[in-house]
Order: sequence, then structure tokens, then C-alpha cells
Amino acid sequence: MREPTNEAGGKTAMGMAAFQALLEQYGAEPRRWPEDVRADAQLLLANSPQARMQQQQAAMLDAMLDRLDPPLIMDERVARVVAGALQDLPVPGLARRRDPFLQRALAMLRGWGQIVPRAAGLAACTAAGILVGAFTPVTATGAGKGGEVAATAVTAASDLPSALLTPSALESLFQ
Repeated sequence: MREPTNEAGGKTAMGMAAFQALLEQYGAEPRRWPEDVRADAQLLLANSPQARMQQQQAAMLDAMLDRLDPPLIMDERVARVVAGALQDLPVPGLARRRDPFLQRALAMLRGWGQIVPRAAGLAACTAAGILVGAFTPVTATGAGKGGEVAATAVTAASDLPSALLTPSALESLFQ
């Protein structure tokens, strides 16, 4: 913890923010505080009722934490965590083991499992759009010579080939 300095370069008395940080890091017991800030903290405690109140609150928290049971640490669990952490660390000079071809191929196929449903949905939407466009009556309007308005309507046929290949359907596409 860094202490504030005054304009002359000397240390100033500990402030409340630094004291609060000291309590949060080391607790309320002065014997746990670092020796280089202990004297300043005790001087602040002697002169500040707010500092004493903060120390009392920290002491209550310390007492509650002391009442808790210590965590149960099992050797097997620690060994498993350490082994997993060591396995993930890169070792200089040691190349990674390459996956066999079959494992890489299976991993690639698992990736396709996510793409195929999306592609099928896109294909279905495209087909639906084509069908709707093919069976919808086309009405073309436009102004002819002398301000005349011509309207042409193509009726939808009962099947797709006749709707697409009738002469009036083909003509209406190029108007």
C-alpha cells in the first residue's frame, strides 16, 4: 500500500481511504498489518472516531469469518485440479500431439451438423419464394402512347409447368 506524500516529499498521516483499504486487506487486528504502516494507522485510530468505527465493523466481520468451518480440501480433488492445470500449460520444445485423421474427420462432421439445418431452412425459404412468385397473378401497368394505360393480368394455372411455360406468362416476364 502506497502512502500519500506532502509537497516537501515527506509522508503525511494516513487518510481514511488508505485505512479502509488496510482493513479490507489485513483485517481489524493491528498485529496483521504491515509494520511500515502500522504506526500511522494506530495514530489515525487514536485521533479519529470514524476510523475506530470502521475498525469495529471490520472486527465484527473477522469474528463472523472466524466462526465459519474451514473449507474441506480433499487431496484427490487438489491433484485433479493441478493435473488439469499442468496439462493445459505449454511446454517449451514439446510439440502438441496431432489428432489422428479419423478424429479430425469426425470433428469436421460434427461441425456440419450445425450448418445443415440452417442450409435446409434457407433452401426451403428460397423454394417457397419461387413458388409464390410463380403462382401470383402478374399485373403490369404502364402508360402507352397518348396517355393510355394498359393492364395485363396473368391468371395462375393449376400446376407449375403450365404457369411458367404458357406464352402469356413468358411474355409478362419481359414487359
